[in-house]
Amino acid sequence: MKAWKRILALTLAAVLLLLAPACSESAENSGDEKSDAAAPQTSAADAGQPETDAPEEMYVPDDLDGIDLGGATSRIFCWESWDPGEFFVEEDTGEIVVSAVFSRNITVEERLNVTLAWDEYPRNDAAYGSTLKNAVQNQNSAGDGTYDIVACYGMRIASCATDALLMNLYDGEHIDLSKPWYYESATKAGTLHKNYTYFTAGDLSYNALARMSGVFFNQKLVTDYNVEDPYDMVLEGVWTIDKMHEVIRDLYVDLDGDGKVGQGDQFGVMCAGDQIQTLYYGLGNHFIEHDADDTPILSDDIYSERTLTILEKYLGVFSEEAAFKNPNTDDPTIFDTGRALFYIYPLGHVSDGSLRDSDTTYGFIPQPKLNEQEDVYHASVTNAVTLFAIPLVIDSNERASAVFECLASEGYRQVSPVVFEQAYKAKYNYDDSARQSTIFDMIRQNAVFDLGKIFSNDLFSGFSNGVIGDFIWNNKTDYASQVQKLTKAWNKKMEKVTEKLNFGD
Repeated sequence: MKAWKRILALTLAAVLLLLAPACSESAENSGDEKSDAAAPQTSAADAGQPETDAPEEMYVPDDLDGIDLGGATSRIFCWESWDPGEFFVEEDTGEIVVSAVFSRNITVEERLNVTLAWDEYPRNDAAYGSTLKNAVQNQNSAGDGTYDIVACYGMRIASCATDALLMNLYDGEHIDLSKPWYYESATKAGTLHKNYTYFTAGDLSYNALARMSGVFFNQKLVTDYNVEDPYDMVLEGVWTIDKMHEVIRDLYVDLDGDGKVGQGDQFGVMCAGDQIQTLYYGLGNHFIEHDADDTPILSDDIYSERTLTILEKYLGVFSEEAAFKNPNTDDPTIFDTGRALFYIYPLGHVSDGSLRDSDTTYGFIPQPKLNEQEDVYHASVTNAVTLFAIPLVIDSNERASAVFECLASEGYRQVSPVVFEQAYKAKYNYDDSARQSTIFDMIRQNAVFDLGKIFSNDLFSGFSNGVIGDFIWNNKTDYASQVQKLTKAWNKKMEKVTEKLNFGD
């Protein structure tokens, strides 16, 4: 992560100068999908280095020079994720992210002398069905090596890992998981034993940035209600759960005048039903940790007094009339049309049409800390994050691993800096100071991937995906007793996974 911070510091000034006209426009114009700021274009002769003012030597090099795959085709299974153009685009339209992804893929093909073939499957089939597992099982049985790489909804990849269908990434001839283009937290989450890692995430796609959860805030309501500046609260370390509770308490307004709390009213805070789980991980908690042998074990966080305190405090927040409470409804238009102060949701919402095309002036901050004494803000990565893996049986280790590494390496050079600096930091930045940029850096540096949440359906019957969500929505206070009853079964399931994978140590 240190390399990232150096890169961002070097490129930020140049990027913001390039985008200065866009930043000075009104919120309505700044939200336009098109931008005059084009992504850096890269040629094979540049060895993948983007045209920025950052010295070339500041980018960590990969070890792929000289590899020639002889014009082979590398086929990749991918899903229709929530982030358009995550994997490939048909043509360069000039839009920031599109240009970056297009350039990345062309560079990979030129550097390795390979053709990338992306098989994208519909979201419902790939994310919530058995399409991925069936494809990998069939490939492993037939030995036909159809796919070099699989990239899909995190829980589906995790399910393949627990069924011993994926290759240990440490066996990848050209994969170096210590490189900065892989998120250390994601690699740790994909580790099931010492030197046995089955999936990861990072600069392989910009989705890992887009799926970081935080808190959007409405600048107009901040001003109208004389709320402390959210940016300053974060940077001063006073943005806590108690502070959120204090701020939202009196913000409910029955705007539609029907005498009922409903979607037509104004709220202090809102959170989608499937996003409430991020509140546990967004405080730096884990459901799964690793022992000295890197074997997954239940985290002490599950049973801690700190977790009980977190639950108690969030129960208080969401018991307020000013907290929108409908776990079965996600209506972002409440925030996007200016009727909520806070919206707990992933960063990728900035690219959604409803917010991008709205008149709402907004900012983005991390979820609150437990108290002012804690010195780090975190960002939970949501379930819709894409994880990358390689099937157990492949046609060519050299090809699969080289393409895997090159996609990540070139994403690190071309896509992530563009998305992070230009799209998220500048294009959607309504703060004239550098505070939003500083906070974005903070959030990205402390993103949390958790094996327990990723393996929620396979090992924990969904509990680790909700953790405190069910208790908050239903105002339940029996968390400790529920955990105590389930712990034995959880440990047995984890032992069975270890036995099935048979690490041979």
